[in-house]
This record gives sequence, structure tokens and C-alpha cells, in this order.
Amino acid sequence: MLPLAFALLVSAAPIPRADSTIALAVDSLAARAVARGLVPGLGVAVTKDGRTILARGYGFVDATAKVPVPANERTLWYVASTSKSFTGFAVALLAAAFQRRLDTPITTLLPRVKWHPDARPDTLTLAHFLSHTHNLDDRALVSSAAFTGAIPEAQWPQLIVRAAPRKEHGLYYSNFGYNIAAMVIDGVRAEGWKAYLQHAVYQPAGMTETYTRVSGLDTNRIARPHDLRSDGSFASKRFAKTDATMNSAGGHLATMHDLARWTIVQMDGGKIDGKQAFPADAVALSHKLIARHTVEDSRHFVYFDREGWASGWDIGAYEGEPMVSRFGGYDAYRSHLSFLPKRRIGVVAVTNGGVGLVTDLIAAFAYDLQAGRPDARARAEQRFAELEERFKTGVQRTASNDSTRAERQKQSLGRPLEDFTGRFTEPAFGEIQFAVIDKRLMYRWGVMQGPVEIFDAEKHQMRIEIAGSGVVVTFVLPEKGPAQSIQVQETTYTRVP
Repeated sequence: MLPLAFALLVSAAPIPRADSTIALAVDSLAARAVARGLVPGLGVAVTKDGRTILARGYGFVDATAKVPVPANERTLWYVASTSKSFTGFAVALLAAAFQRRLDTPITTLLPRVKWHPDARPDTLTLAHFLSHTHNLDDRALVSSAAFTGAIPEAQWPQLIVRAAPRKEHGLYYSNFGYNIAAMVIDGVRAEGWKAYLQHAVYQPAGMTETYTRVSGLDTNRIARPHDLRSDGSFASKRFAKTDATMNSAGGHLATMHDLARWTIVQMDGGKIDGKQAFPADAVALSHKLIARHTVEDSRHFVYFDREGWASGWDIGAYEGEPMVSRFGGYDAYRSHLSFLPKRRIGVVAVTNGGVGLVTDLIAAFAYDLQAGRPDARARAEQRFAELEERFKTGVQRTASNDSTRAERQKQSLGRPLEDFTGRFTEPAFGEIQFAVIDKRLMYRWGVMQGPVEIFDAEKHQMRIEIAGSGVVVTFVLPEKGPAQSIQVQETTYTRVP
């Protein structure tokens, strides 16, 4: 007979769940999140020990038209900033192949680029850009790259001169470093960063449906973004991304099948399907910590701890277990891709609206089950209840915002709508057009377009929506006649004659 103390120790030890148990439990939780209306659509994949144990979609590609996510797992999910994991790994792959260090001076890699006079580029390396420690203002370039597409990608290097130093120093997350990384790839690969990723990253990993473009794709396969309505339902809207804004920091569409393979090949040192798809040293380099977080709020995210940044990856932990991850958010989308290398389990979850933190709940639940934590289900239930409360708060906030916006439209402009029309330009941000169409003021800024609302009539301020966020435009009006300039986020755009 076992001693009592030893018997109690054995009975209290975590018992890892079988693959089928994990898959069924995660499948049930994901389906319930959609059924309870927390999200309109959801894609989920779980990988373990080198194989995919779950990959499927739930809910709607288009909730307004009642188009469900198909059972054949061909839905294309927009992964937003999870894209940085692809670009960062491509850089590490090139660095390993050329036996170059990531601390190569950026002036060596981009010799023809002009920098802001206060930037001190001779002190900056590629690693600074990969780890968000370059401390440069990225607004001009990122505006076009991620949102408007008003300035073509071929001209982005010319915008670098606008990147002045920030007042703050430390690790401050932004897209800029990964747009710079793509330029570095362009400098050593004649085919350009998109084609290089296609043949050097996706193809070796067997990722046949991962795209850095929208053109040529069946757009009906793309899970459309959704707005939350004041009654708790979801309304689908246009997928605003085009080729012009599918950039290296946030610009990929992929299936759950492909994203699952990405976790496998990364957590298994470049191996997949029994083959060495990538050099192990390139994978190790991409996971090597470059810089630690300097802002306290950045050291934790939802249920996860984050130590710092590597080449395209967040390096951190979940419940003390080392974790490599890359999340993303854009408009209504929220993506989560992570894996625990020592446990050889990975999770992908992407939603197209609603409570985005559902993706993190799903990952944490899978990890708790695989670790055999006895309170895994109870913990998931508690977290699920917290997200339901968050959803209710979101509905209330939406109703309040809708009411506020409707009340603003009752203001009298005191001017004809034509005074707010015209074309306004700023060299680094492109041209914004305002026109009256069917008696309503509309805007177009690169690939973005939509209605214009009154924000503050007395101050001649209007509101436009860019990727789900309201942006205030101040019109500088003379006593009579149309506006001669506008101000958007402290930048002045002048009228085009």
C-alpha cells in the first residue's frame, strides 16, 4: 500500500488531457461563444505534437446576409498584426542564410534612404526596428500602409524622412519597424518582400492559402468585419483592405489550415510533415529575445505575461510556461496565434467582430486542458462569464454612442454643404476628397470612403470613420465660400485649386 502522503500527492498531480478531449472541449467552447452572440464568426485551430487536432470555423462569414462559415474550412481570415510573425521570420531566415547579425546598422541596409535630421540613423540597427525600440514617429508611413493606401508603397521610403524622434524612449509598439523590415527584404531580394515570403516562407511550410493580396481572390471566402449594433446583433460591412494596404506589418489573409501549420513549423524548430522545412537556426533566431518591455502595461495582456520582442514574435509565458505569440487587431478583427514550445501545443483563433478576447479565452482553455489543470473548465467558465459582461457593456456603449452621434446630426451647420467639399492634400498623407452625393456629404481618402457626420458644427468639425475608428476633421472656413484647408490629427491639408 502507498503511504498516505504519497497517495495524496499522486491524486493531486495534473493529468494532461488526451488530444481528442482537448479538441472536443475547445470546439464546444468556440461554438458556444458564437451561439451566445459574443462574436459573429470565429475560426479556431489547435495543434499538438506536430499535427492539427482541430481546425474549423463557426458562425458567419456575413451575418447580415446570413452566409455561414463553410464546413470545408476554406474561409480566409484577416490576421492583422499577426502578419509581423511572417515578416519577422523572413528577416531571420535571410539573416541566417547570409550569416548577418540583426544588429547591422540600418544605414548599411538602406543606404539610399533619407532620414529625419534628428533621427541619428547611424545609431539604429535592424534589431531596433524589429523590436519597436527605434523611437521614431511613424504616422506618415503607417497612415498609407495600414489604412488609406493614399501614398503608393513604392514611395514609402521617401516618407521615412518624416519620422522624427519621439519624446518617449523605450519599447513602443508600432507598425513602422515591420514596414522598414520589408524594405530591407526588398533591398536584398529582387522579387520583393511579398514574392519572397510566398516562395521562401509559405511554400516550404505547406501554407498554400496564405495571401498578401486581395486581388484575384474570391472575396466571398473572406470573413467580413462586423459592427456591433445597439440591440446586440451584428451588421457586416465592407472588407476595406486592398492590395494597397496589405502591408508587411498587417496584411495577410489565411485559412485555419495554414495558420495551424505556421504554429507547428515554428514550435518544432522548422520541421513539419517529417521534413526540415526551415533551418533550425533561423527559427531559433526569430524567437531570440531582442528587447524587453519598458512600459509596465505592456508586460501583461489578458491572461498572458510578455517579456519582450523577438523578430516578429512576442516572447512571454502563460502560467509560467514559455510562450511565443503574435496577436493582431484591425477594425472589427482580432487574431490570436501562440504556442508553448516545451509542451508542443499551439492555438490559433480569429474573430471578425464582437468580443475579441474570446480568442484569448480559447487559447488559455486549450493550454489549461493540455497541462491537466483540475480547474481548467471552471476557470474557462468564469472567464466566459466575464466576457459576457464585457459584451453587455459593449452593447450599452454602442447604444450610447449611437444616441450621441444621432444628436450631433441635429446641429445646424450654418453653411451650405458645398462649403465642406473639395480636394485637400498633404504630401506625406495624400489627398482627401469631400463631395455631396445624393444630398449627403461623403469622403474618399485613398481606398477608404464613407459618409461624413457632423461632430461639432460651431467648430466646423466633421467625423469620418477609418477602419472602425472615428476621426475628426476640422474645416478652416472663410467668412464665405468653401474651406481652404482642413486639419486631421494635427496635420494640415491644403485645398487643391
